[in-house]
Amino acid sequence: MSFNLLRNSRVFFTTAVGTSGSGLGVIGGTTSTPVAISKTNTREIQVLDGFGFNQNTTSETVTLNETGATPVRGQRSFNTQLDPVDFNMTTYIRPVETSVDGTSLVTAEEAPLWNALFSSVAMNMNSATPVASAAWTNAAAGASPATCVVTNSNKHQLLRFGLIIIMDSTCFLIDDCVLNTATIDFGIDAIASVQWSGQAKAIRRVNAPDIDDSNNDFQPKVGEADATTLALFPGTTSTFLPKITTAVFLANKLSVVELKSNIGGVAITSPATASTTYNLPLTGGNLTISNNVSYLTPAVIGVVNQPATYFAGTRAISGSMTAYLRTGTTETAGLLGKLLSDASTDVDPAFYIKIAIGGSSATDRVEIEMPAVVLTIPTIATEQVISTTINFTAQGKNGTSGAEYFDLTQANEINIKYFA
Repeated sequence: MSFNLLRNSRVFFTTAVGTSGSGLGVIGGTTSTPVAISKTNTREIQVLDGFGFNQNTTSETVTLNETGATPVRGQRSFNTQLDPVDFNMTTYIRPVETSVDGTSLVTAEEAPLWNALFSSVAMNMNSATPVASAAWTNAAAGASPATCVVTNSNKHQLLRFGLIIIMDSTCFLIDDCVLNTATIDFGIDAIASVQWSGQAKAIRRVNAPDIDDSNNDFQPKVGEADATTLALFPGTTSTFLPKITTAVFLANKLSVVELKSNIGGVAITSPATASTTYNLPLTGGNLTISNNVSYLTPAVIGVVNQPATYFAGTRAISGSMTAYLRTGTTETAGLLGKLLSDASTDVDPAFYIKIAIGGSSATDRVEIEMPAVVLTIPTIATEQVISTTINFTAQGKNGTSGAEYFDLTQANEINIKYFA
């Protein structure tokens, strides 16, 4: 008997999943229609301590309640359904310039996760050629940044993928995953990171393969490989992209926020309205992106019902920023005063936000741009140094620069750029 230790765990993201029938979303597909694990579809993801996954069972208990001197007081319990698998993990935000398929590109280890959050199409992890309708696009070294957009995320169902979690001698396969939320915390004493969470249909356990890090492939473990393990990890052909250990870490304390009035942060042409830039050194905050995924599960009696399918709901992008309350027209007190004075007439105060994680001019940084956001009136915290919290919600926009307007039919609430 051996123990499985968290520090020996490794996590792999894969889009080597079945595309139809009983193998839909299943890692490796089916026996009749297998899908091979390779560098084009599988990458190791470095996660922080605290990642987890579980699948709960819903049960129903039948009880009796009768009169008499000797009533029956027993009960019967039934498992009625398996709930969707819940998983969560945290990765650092780490832009990097590295070789992809022999070409030097700006990319990130967490790129497949960003792509899964906003697209139904898998990216080719080992190619410099972008995939049509994918959310993530790598950039040529020295050129424009790598980008992630929401343009193609208006889908009922997003990218199906799987997670391979190897813990010493045990391997868990999480099939038919969907990424639901991504949360970025702007704690100023922390390294920039993203907390990912999602759901899946099922968990399987197989004997773990051996990992050959010199050739970046999975090998059947001698004497321990079961049939499923052999099918998934037949040897040198089941390759993966290795983790990237050379990427930089970004410090939240260097981050800069650009907050401007009006959509796009530019002057409105008609009626003529200037754009004001506000100074906003953060003391904290967060940004949450949610697909609002909900699962459908049948309710047939006599069987343990399993999740049938899921649908993505409203794409919601919102967050908050905290800063000290500073006096001045373009400081936080001025922003508060502006919102208060317009509170009775302005139903959707329009602003532009760009958060440069790691600094606005740093070579290695990540920019999160939300060109059309609505702010609520900031709240005041009466502490030793008075501070304020500004809540915002990103919106879609339409129109030309200077004459743009909110449009909920548009998918352009957020743009993410990786510079390296």
